[in-house]
Amino acid sequence: MEGKQPKLTPEQREAIDTLSSTPQYQGESKIKIFMKIPAKDKAAYFRTHFLVPLLAAVIVIALGTFVIVRLVSPVPRPALYAAAVSGSTPMGEANKLKDDYAKKLGKDVIIDDYFDMNKDGLSKLQTMIGNEQIDVVIAPHDVFAKLASFGYFDNLKTTLPAAEYAKVGKYAMAFHGFDDSRVTDAIDESGSGQGKSEPYGLLLEHAPRWDRIEGADDDALVGIAANTQQLDTAKNFIQYLYNARD
Repeated sequence: MEGKQPKLTPEQREAIDTLSSTPQYQGESKIKIFMKIPAKDKAAYFRTHFLVPLLAAVIVIALGTFVIVRLVSPVPRPALYAAAVSGSTPMGEANKLKDDYAKKLGKDVIIDDYFDMNKDGLSKLQTMIGNEQIDVVIAPHDVFAKLASFGYFDNLKTTLPAAEYAKVGKYAMAFHGFDDSRVTDAIDESGSGQGKSEPYGLLLEHAPRWDRIEGADDDALVGIAANTQQLDTAKNFIQYLYNARD
């Protein structure tokens, strides 16, 4: 005798019918399902199936827009970018000099005093000079001589106006620059310091505006970066340092 079939409750029968039936929205797209499901279920369905992809798309669009805007409208370069190397100006004093000169010039100016040659200052300076981002360099005597040997400075006698050089030429110091024309393939040879001795720097101890900076390095020199794209402003800055009447 066959055993009696267990009697199912209405809830159990409904569960069995649900499991054995074809899913209500089988084969339909998520968008169509979202449009058809009851309003009370839409929020949960949206969070599960659409929120993460939507956020990712928004981020990608925002980044793409940012890149396009930067390419089309790059950040304006400051009128002057001066590198104050190896503590040639005390902390905070570079900003005072920057503010004073920017006010006189009426344009944005940067005097960056974060070039520590005991850390990454030299690589930062070389990279920025190579990318034509620096116009003027202020550095202690020994550091300035090293940078001059790499060919990083303009000859001030030929770069400054004759009348201006006549005023400040007595404060000029000559250094051997870069010249690799006679260098061989020997590993220990380079063109650093092999160039002609030329006036690349001016002693800042004789500059009235530099003298006003408390704790400034009296042994420091100022020079114009060899590949500056803002030569007129670089020359103007040197005139500003040595002319206290402006």
